[in-house]
Amino acid sequence: MESNISDDRAAQEAAARDYQPQIQGPLVGEKTPSHIITEEYAKADPVYVQKTVALPQSYSHYRPIRGDGNCGWRAIAFSYFEALIRTGDRDLVDAEYIRLTQAPIIGHDEFVYEDMREETGILMKEISSRIGNQQEAMAVLLEKFNDPEIASPILYYLRLLASSWLKGDSRAAELIDFIPDGLGVQGYSQDYIELPGREIEHLGIVILSNVLLKPVGFVLEIAYLDRTPSPTVNTYRFPDEANNQDLSTLGPIIHLLFRPDHYDILYRDPPTSPLDIQVNRASSFSHRHEITSNTPSLDSFAGVDLGPLALIPGFTGLGPGLSSLAVTSTSPLDSYTSSASQSWLTPQFSGTGTVSLPERPPPPSMNPAPPRSSTPPLRFSEYCHPSFVESDAWHEPTFTTNTFKNSHFNVAHYNNPNFQPEEYRPDSDDAAEARGGGRKKSNA
Repeated sequence: MESNISDDRAAQEAAARDYQPQIQGPLVGEKTPSHIITEEYAKADPVYVQKTVALPQSYSHYRPIRGDGNCGWRAIAFSYFEALIRTGDRDLVDAEYIRLTQAPIIGHDEFVYEDMREETGILMKEISSRIGNQQEAMAVLLEKFNDPEIASPILYYLRLLASSWLKGDSRAAELIDFIPDGLGVQGYSQDYIELPGREIEHLGIVILSNVLLKPVGFVLEIAYLDRTPSPTVNTYRFPDEANNQDLSTLGPIIHLLFRPDHYDILYRDPPTSPLDIQVNRASSFSHRHEITSNTPSLDSFAGVDLGPLALIPGFTGLGPGLSSLAVTSTSPLDSYTSSASQSWLTPQFSGTGTVSLPERPPPPSMNPAPPRSSTPPLRFSEYCHPSFVESDAWHEPTFTTNTFKNSHFNVAHYNNPNFQPEEYRPDSDDAAEARGGGRKKSNA
């Protein structure tokens, strides 16, 4: 019974050692806005939340790298070739091709790494041939690094270069004290650098930076997303002398983001160059500007009879025949001089030419306007103008007939709206009797 339990335990341990997680996504992804990282950590520890919120302010984009144990090596290698493309220098790419393909590999036979070296050389040749078109060169680089049959040999060749530098370069002697567990150079190379799928450590980054980036003048900056108390990510640069220096004084910089056991590539926005605005300012308004006059000659009109034009008002001042049309004069601007006591808004001009202009007729005299009448312009009848009827006394017409007296038009009639009773006038009775007596006498 106990043997069965021990066998099961051993099988589980072996399965755990051999387990390979199924990681999705490309080996090297496309450039992605960095606020995606902020969204990933939105519900994480407050320290991570604070740092990822501030991350897009410094790095606009990032390129995800598959976390399969080679992400650190892959991120540095891809960024190295990408930086070569961004330089646009074919001579630099060709020089790097010679340097990498002719570097000595220590501790391995050539047949072990010759295919790896060849794949690395082919990639650099293709980059060199397309260096004039950076977009096309980047497409080739991305395609190569997402093909495991090509990317794996290139990455392992870089591992061999780092291991060989640690074994044979004299500058690596100062790093021996940092090798863990007393492994020595040979043990560290086999167990940490050359072991496939083993993630890169800080010492490995120092070694790879010295063998791959420093000779070409590239700087590696890593932003560490960890739990250290800070509002932003902490950064460190390789080599050491690049720290505490202005970014503008350094060469091409490769940016990486370190999260626990994982590396991605970061990108800053390119610095915006200041606008070159040219402003032309007038230093003085007292300069002498020569302006030539181009007065057309009127000699060709000398034989034209312009007498009829004298009949037009305004032309009479020129005299009969308008014989003085041909006028020669110099430009009044030719002799312009500035004056210190004179405002530039009121320049003085002097001229020698004279031009006779017609005298304007005096303006017509303005007669005073007649007083406005209080009555309207229309003359109303006294029978239909109410104001006239109400304001003035009624005048009985001089004619009188029996029909008129019996109608409502008669003011003495009770149906008239302005009824006025007849007044007794003795004089009118005497006149009527006199007229009537005359008739009676004539009838007698």
